[in-house]
Amino acid sequence: MSSILEAERTVVGEALDHLHAACKEIDALSVHALTRSDLQEVLSQLDAGERRLAAVQQRLLGRMVASDSVSPPRFDPVGVLARRLRISPAEAQRRIAEASQPSG
Repeated sequence: MSSILEAERTVVGEALDHLHAACKEIDALSVHALTRSDLQEVLSQLDAGERRLAAVQQRLLGRMVASDSVSPPRFDPVGVLARRLRISPAEAQRRIAEASQPSG
């Protein structure tokens, strides 16, 4: 069981490494040669990627909050999320509430 969990953590770490590398590569691109149509397509693809990442973040946040029942009693998901993501407590609370809602 432990080796399965470790393998899953490795896969998650590798996927995040790929994401960081892709973001770095996209950030370094020169956009001067792109046409308006090209730019619109790139923006559309980036928007689709943001929505996919937002869905993953919601799933992870839902899991983190759901694990509150097995975490120490002093676990404060709003405080942890706000500090970790460097967002306001109000924004953290909004994200937690959104993640708690059933997907439609």
